[in-house]
Amino acid sequence: MAKWDLFGRLWHINRDTAGIQGEWNIGQNDGDKQHLAYLRSLGKQRQQADSGADIPLDNLEVVVVDLETTGFYPDHGDAIISIGAVAMKGDRLLLGDSFYTMVNPGRRIPPHVCSLTGISDEMVEDAPDLLQAMSRFFQFVGDRPLVAHHSRHEREFFRAGLWKTSRRPLTHRMLDTMLLIRLLSKPIGNGSLDALCAQHDIPISRRHHAYCDAVAAGTLWGKYLLKAQEAGYTNLRQVYEALR
Repeated sequence: MAKWDLFGRLWHINRDTAGIQGEWNIGQNDGDKQHLAYLRSLGKQRQQADSGADIPLDNLEVVVVDLETTGFYPDHGDAIISIGAVAMKGDRLLLGDSFYTMVNPGRRIPPHVCSLTGISDEMVEDAPDLLQAMSRFFQFVGDRPLVAHHSRHEREFFRAGLWKTSRRPLTHRMLDTMLLIRLLSKPIGNGSLDALCAQHDIPISRRHHAYCDAVAAGTLWGKYLLKAQEAGYTNLRQVYEALR
């Protein structure tokens, strides 16, 4: 197998447009205004309920995402420090269609999070702020649904981030890898990414790195998408109906 440069082909944010941290509606330069305008347009461009439910599973295009954050509670001041994502079509990872950025959280990163993620205050000092990071990420995503492992974490931080930066709700469909896993098997324990990847011999090249975790979650999603098709499911609507 050809060796792939894990970080060399990622879709990065251009730091030249990094602005000053501040309230969502003050101190904006022209770049900030463009990012804000884009985020505000998201809800007008799509309707969550019609986002891919009837597309055949083997043609379903999604973006698998993982976040690293300063903690678990965005409503209590915790913030995103990195976003990693990889696109998929059916069960196939599209490694050339990937995204990664660190994010300046506008606050100190707790020592245990620095140790866990390898991300320090110095590393995010010149990183894009939340407005720019969210805008660039959703430009990368486009109309594709999102997938995450135990997606509540990503959903809550995206909801909080979109509201903080643009006063807009999250309108992208957010799928959970556990949707298919619970349908087709009995997950080990709490269904942690580590346990499930070990069960299926999926390597995680760097745990608690947002991009590496997204690749691992995408590989897991792909395996269960194939299992779903083998079980006779042809689209997400059938999966939803089976889980009612």
